[in-house]
Amino acid sequence: MLVGAISISRSCACHSSSSSTFGDADGKAGRRPHRSSRNEVRPERPERRLRVVSAIARGRRWLDEMISGSVTHAEQIALRERCSVRHVKMTISLAFLAPKLVRAAVEGRLPRGINIARLRDALAE
Repeated sequence: MLVGAISISRSCACHSSSSSTFGDADGKAGRRPHRSSRNEVRPERPERRLRVVSAIARGRRWLDEMISGSVTHAEQIALRERCSVRHVKMTISLAFLAPKLVRAAVEGRLPRGINIARLRDALAE
């Protein structure tokens, strides 16, 4: 099929419907083409790593402010940072992450699918 100047072929071997299971030429079923193992750790994108590490640092800074007494309520931080109180509290919860998770975040070795939202929500469960 030709769409504009791009040719699209429907006979790609990896998308053919000749096999009823995911498998390769030697008949090993269960393998998924073009996908890596769910447990495989692959390098993170630098901007994603920066967001995660910055959120952890922000949570630690806000917790320190509350412990030192320079801020008495999460509402004060929320007003200053122009965000919700819930956001402040969930970010502060990142200060309590296990050291191994923090180290993995800093080194860019977090498992696939682990992001700021999952780290914040995991502590609430």
